[in-house]
Amino acid sequence: MMDIEQIARVVKLVESSQLHEVTIAESGQSIKVVNNLDSQSSANPIEAKPTHEPEQSGGSGQVQVRATHVGKIYLSEDNATDNLVKEGDVIKKGQTICFIEELTRLLPVVSDKEGVVDAILVENGQNIEYGQPILALAINA
Repeated sequence: MMDIEQIARVVKLVESSQLHEVTIAESGQSIKVVNNLDSQSSANPIEAKPTHEPEQSGGSGQVQVRATHVGKIYLSEDNATDNLVKEGDVIKKGQTICFIEELTRLLPVVSDKEGVVDAILVENGQNIEYGQPILALAINA
C-alpha cells in the first residue's frame, strides 16, 4: 500500500520542478501526479520533449545527455566501484551512464547518443532536476 507521506512528497516535488507529470507504481497500485499550474497560466502549454534532446553548442559538434528523472545522481552503481563513465570514454547508444535515486528506487540513465565524453557536468550525490545536463559528448561530424 502506498504511503500518504510518500505521495505528498511526490506532489511537492512535481509542483516545485519542471515536471509535467509523473506516475508511480507500487505493488499493483499506481498514482499519476500532473502539474497543470504552468499550462493554466501560460498561453503555450508545456509540451513533452525527448529526455535526451540534443543541444548543439555553436557548431562544436557537442551534445548533452540529460537527466531522465528528479532525484540524487550517482555516477557509479555503488560507492565502492568506479564511475560508469569518465572524461575521454566512448559512449554507445543504450549504455547506462549513471543512476538517479528517485524516492526509494535507483533508476538507470541510458544514453541515446554516441560520442566521447568531453565533460561530466554533475557531481556524485548531487540533487538533479529533470532535463538537467549530465554529460557533454563530442560527436563525429
